[in-house]
Amino acid sequence: MKKFIIGTIATVLLLTIAFGVQQGLLFAKPLPYDHEQKGLNTQITIHLSHVVAENTPKGQAASKFAELVEEKTNGKVKVHVYPNSSLFNDENEFQALQNGQVEMIIPTFSKMTSYIPNWQVLDLPYLFNTDDEVHEVLTGSIGEQLLNELKPFHIKGLGFWHNGFKHLTSVDHPIHTFEDLKGLRVRTMPSKTLEKQFEAVGATPIPTPFSEVFTDLESNAIDAQENTASNIYSKGFYKVQKHMTLTKHGILGYAVLINDKFWKSLPPEIQKQIMEAMKETTDWQFEQAVEMNEENLQKLKQQDNFEIYTMSNKERQRFKEKLAPVYDFYRNNVQENDVLSEIEKIVSP
Repeated sequence: MKKFIIGTIATVLLLTIAFGVQQGLLFAKPLPYDHEQKGLNTQITIHLSHVVAENTPKGQAASKFAELVEEKTNGKVKVHVYPNSSLFNDENEFQALQNGQVEMIIPTFSKMTSYIPNWQVLDLPYLFNTDDEVHEVLTGSIGEQLLNELKPFHIKGLGFWHNGFKHLTSVDHPIHTFEDLKGLRVRTMPSKTLEKQFEAVGATPIPTPFSEVFTDLESNAIDAQENTASNIYSKGFYKVQKHMTLTKHGILGYAVLINDKFWKSLPPEIQKQIMEAMKETTDWQFEQAVEMNEENLQKLKQQDNFEIYTMSNKERQRFKEKLAPVYDFYRNNVQENDVLSEIEKIVSP
């Protein structure tokens, strides 16, 4: 009986092997691996860190982008958003991105000028007059050219976002003319062009991380700061400042960055879907930034003990002329290519 069972098993095995060889199921070469299908059946997680509140143009765009990525990839990619410097602050987020500690960040382009000095072109005062001009520059060939300057850092730029035009707030006295800035300690981002901007009017620029601005204003470590209405309202700067002057002297914008090694690890189909989500988010974000800044400005006007002053056209022109040497500084010390001339072809005089 035992011999019979062993013989039966051996026969079945031989028949199975023979059938497998006949059908090409055994001893055949492995199927070619389709790299485009890599990861399509497993969820991919992207951690996105930024430093502002969720109820800001950047904060809302980050959430919108996360929703669109999940939608366009059918849930294969999940973007986790970390606002308010809860993961990294604007002093260490770029290093974290390079080191692969986080997949995406959205720093201000001003913060990036220590790595890419040429980006200071976007910090030049009174360079833009309208939001439409900003949109055309940042989403067109000029924006693409600036993003390509990230390649040596092994970072891919997905696009630029817009927060709005910057204004000035101060604690002791309103800023009606540029002379009112003389002697003030003004918080600025670490951009040489921004520092030159305030030095030109006799102020002292104080580079400070965004997460520390409220505390520094509250403790009188700084006297004034520049920002958009949405940031001034969402971060409560109006609670520790008494005056705001609508100057529209510059723009505040962001670069949406992703770790290049991580990006290249994604299947082409996923990359395509993420870029589609980015384009759709960017178009939405520019419109949202304009609306949100106007809404927040109206809310600021309703605050007690907070004065809002609109700089006259005459004083604005004087301010602009006073800051003209900043352009000379950029051209003589920073400019690596003729991107400024390309922007000036688009913006109105």
